[in-house]
Amino acid sequence: MKLKIGISNLQPGWEIILQQEGVSFEEISLDDPISINDYSVLIINKSISNLQHEHLNSYMENGGSAIINSKSLIEIEKLKLRSKKVKYCIPSKDSIFADLDLIDFYTRFHWLKSEEIQYMDSNLKIQYQKIGKGFLLILPFDVNSLILNAEFIRKKFWVDRPELPSEIVAKVSKGKIRQIISRCLQFLHNKRNIPMIQLWKYPNNWQNLFMFRVDTDFCSAEEAGALYKLCKKHKIRGTWFVDTASQETLQQVYCKMPDQKIALHCRRHLVFPDYETNKENIENGLSDLRNEGLSATGFAAPFGEWNGNLAKVLEEESFQYSSEFSLNYDDLPFNPAIDNRFTSVLQIPIHPISLGRLNRSHFSEEEMWDYYKVHIEDCIKKGNPIFLYHHPSHGKLQIIEKIFKLINKKKINILTYQEYADWWKKRNDQKIELDYSNNKLSCEMDKIPEDIFLRISKNDKYAMIEIEKEINLNDLKWQKSEKTGLKPNLGRIRKWHWRDALYDYESRKGRKNK
Repeated sequence: MKLKIGISNLQPGWEIILQQEGVSFEEISLDDPISINDYSVLIINKSISNLQHEHLNSYMENGGSAIINSKSLIEIEKLKLRSKKVKYCIPSKDSIFADLDLIDFYTRFHWLKSEEIQYMDSNLKIQYQKIGKGFLLILPFDVNSLILNAEFIRKKFWVDRPELPSEIVAKVSKGKIRQIISRCLQFLHNKRNIPMIQLWKYPNNWQNLFMFRVDTDFCSAEEAGALYKLCKKHKIRGTWFVDTASQETLQQVYCKMPDQKIALHCRRHLVFPDYETNKENIENGLSDLRNEGLSATGFAAPFGEWNGNLAKVLEEESFQYSSEFSLNYDDLPFNPAIDNRFTSVLQIPIHPISLGRLNRSHFSEEEMWDYYKVHIEDCIKKGNPIFLYHHPSHGKLQIIEKIFKLINKKKINILTYQEYADWWKKRNDQKIELDYSNNKLSCEMDKIPEDIFLRISKNDKYAMIEIEKEINLNDLKWQKSEKTGLKPNLGRIRKWHWRDALYDYESRKGRKNK
């Protein structure tokens, strides 16, 4: 049988998730019957006719699995629907989503009222129903609109202390919604007793990846030089997003760091709503770099702010990647959708809390170190990327040095943004056909790359392996997926506090004075 996801409407939000997850997928039609041997899971994300519904039911009755949006289902089934607005949700503590912690949705949930339908997670309102030999999983929210949401708000981030750090970031928790879909796909593959196959998210069989980003706005040559010296000491190859306003710093520091990667931050430390002013600011910054013999293929916007006009400028100026946490954070790379198409500029999300934000929330140096240590350990356990950033003007290099030492102690692999962007684009270009029979996997590709591995998961265990034409699953070294529990008292991170208004005021004031 083929291990491929079939999707009825390849919307950009769904395509982003499926590419991030590295699964094989294609758009399908339900106008004709579908064999359970042609697709491991179906995703139904649009309205379907009575005939298409018959074909879907036949697929599931014969043992197939499918995901459907609740609103698409009720148009056919005529079931009763419940609905409510949901700002955020904390998964049920005993569900497969528990360790995702608090998830921001800011949308309306629609779920079904039927004794035949059970809850996979009663808090998230994700339901499932056994149909014949197969399973139907029912989502209460529209995945496409959530992933394409470009709104941003101030959010607080969990830590075990009274005052919480905050930053203006993407309104919707897109990375966690991606992980919800990933776990739903895994659940349905398990129900069919077949493996889920993914192109791995890091080069080779690396379990984690560390990338260090430096935003140099308003820092002196001395501050930049001190951080560079620390990077050299600990063999950290960082990516420096340069504020080009100071010719002195360009000449004295950034021109003299061959082991680091230079990218552009800004000439003026602002992002503008219009195309023309963004273009002028970026072209001025690129000109400043060229005058010193430097170039940049990467960009990180001031304040982490992203909009469609900025995205168009970045594409026209041939940038290869950018990183803005107002669009997404704590997630895998993706190409944003603008004007009903994907931009060519790869977005690389980052963890948005810097030492400056911790300092503003009155963290002691010990608490700052504890925050990053907990974050790094959590990323290691979950296999999530460790992408951190720092402003040299904020000092606190003793904390940065502790981070570097921990990364090296844990033997976490390190890449620059350009290196990871190049690798990720190569990963996205891979087209793989997978056939599964008698616990053996056949892989068909035009050319098998050496540094792209497969993650094979089945029944809560997984194995990492190089891509080969034939793989016997009986020969693999299986590992148990590590689980972590819910953090305590998560709801308080979305409770309004008077400091939220103060920090929003400071943010608006800072943008006016640049």
